[in-house]
Amino acid sequence: MISYLLWCLGLVGLCGMHRFYNGKRISGCLWLITFGWLGIGQIVDLFNIPELVLQAERQQGSLERQLLLLARSSGSAGFTINDALLAVPDPALGSKRLRSEIDRMLRAELLDVANDPAGRVIYREP
Repeated sequence: MISYLLWCLGLVGLCGMHRFYNGKRISGCLWLITFGWLGIGQIVDLFNIPELVLQAERQQGSLERQLLLLARSSGSAGFTINDALLAVPDPALGSKRLRSEIDRMLRAELLDVANDPAGRVIYREP
């Protein structure tokens, strides 16, 4: 629903906001600069929004899965943000997005947070 509302911003000249929301930053910039490819791309996207949302959800689920596998493999020693950045194969993934996903997983009680003997923040399975 949010993607459709953001798509509607294209009617007043802010094209591509739905693409930013669904993690398509490069095409979102193109849509913004070219007014949604002069409106044609914006109209096509009206029908593509379900697929954009599905891809974004799949990508988020993939990151969650990778972090859970990292937590399981690290055991009680846990893992740090740096460990997660090295373990996740997506080079476009920034530490800010990784931290927000870890925070979401902490709130959902999928991960626990603690400190190791050196005082570093670690994350592990509950």
